[in-house]
Amino acid sequence: MRNSMMRFGTAAALGLVAASVQPAMAENGSPSNAQLLQLIQQQQKAIEGLKAALSNAQKTSEQTAMKAEAALVQKGESEEVWWKRVNIGGAIEVEATSTSNFANTDASDLALAKVELFFDANPAKYVETHVQLLFEDGNNNITLDEAWVTLGDTEEFPAYLQAGFFAVPFGNFETDMSADPLTQSVAETKEAVALVGAEWGGFSAGGYIYNGDSQRSGNGNHIDQGGLFAGFSGESENVSYNIGGGLISNIADSDGVTSGAGAAATALDEYIYGAAVHGIFGFGPVTLRGEYVTALDKFTNAELPFGADGAQPAAWHLEGAYAVDLMGKETVFAVTVQGTEEALALGLPEYRYGGAVTVGVIDHVAVTAEYLHDEDYEVSNGGTGNSGHTATLKLAVDF
Repeated sequence: MRNSMMRFGTAAALGLVAASVQPAMAENGSPSNAQLLQLIQQQQKAIEGLKAALSNAQKTSEQTAMKAEAALVQKGESEEVWWKRVNIGGAIEVEATSTSNFANTDASDLALAKVELFFDANPAKYVETHVQLLFEDGNNNITLDEAWVTLGDTEEFPAYLQAGFFAVPFGNFETDMSADPLTQSVAETKEAVALVGAEWGGFSAGGYIYNGDSQRSGNGNHIDQGGLFAGFSGESENVSYNIGGGLISNIADSDGVTSGAGAAATALDEYIYGAAVHGIFGFGPVTLRGEYVTALDKFTNAELPFGADGAQPAAWHLEGAYAVDLMGKETVFAVTVQGTEEALALGLPEYRYGGAVTVGVIDHVAVTAEYLHDEDYEVSNGGTGNSGHTATLKLAVDF
């Protein structure tokens, strides 16, 4: 349609040129100066008419094309626009490890440590969806790691609703190390969740409910657990900050505690509240992190043993990182000191020290070398009193 309209505009303008030339030449085969001037003026007007006709034809064609595309979008038939609303990505991690455990047994391995694949889509305004699949070494199955939908746009209105399967906002767990922090091993809680939150001016807060994997003895299977969270983040001159905390009604629903409690997790005497606080501060290339998570009461010895009264598990994590450009490669140096309290039944060390170096080899490809030294609980607390280590060399590619 665009080409036909432009041809019509061109023909009309050329007709104007022809019409202007014929009268000027009709009176005399050899025109006078006045006639030549008149002819030039008429031709100039004809050329201006041609330009206007071409411009109008182009505008009309563009408007028609936009209307046609809008109609396709409304019907969901535009492939170009559909792909703009979908993002596909993931990561692959390959690790070589050398370990020595608390029983003084040495081992080494080369493994496909992790494969992640996610799909993000915005099917409509104020609607965001996310699906993530996960494969990890030691589990030969591909599992659904996350799947959620969010309704809202905090840039236009502070409140939003998020529902699906994901880790609840209890703990932060951010790190520049390769291994997950001990706080994550104690507190990470993935459940089918309904969450209502709000964000404005750097402040965030909200609450959530879920039906956890653990249950109170004789209480039935109900949506009777949940939590609250709040935080504040921003920048001030050369300092960035992210501080926050959360409260959960039953820390036994964390993946680590549920696994440690075993069958006892489905017959708890009482739900045990948990609390978490974290602070992250950036000073140019330097980042400092600190986090603490804890149960607010003791489990029974039948549920989670430690000493004579049962465990009240807790974990803490301190970390410093420095980012620098070395020989044109983005490099991050990180050191960490971590620990747990009464977490022997979760298979965690009492103390952990370590460091890591991550080099961005090329875009989307990084190599990390990490060393961790662990110390077990004392024999008097049921541990071995021994130490162990893990050295890891990891190749990570994201896409």
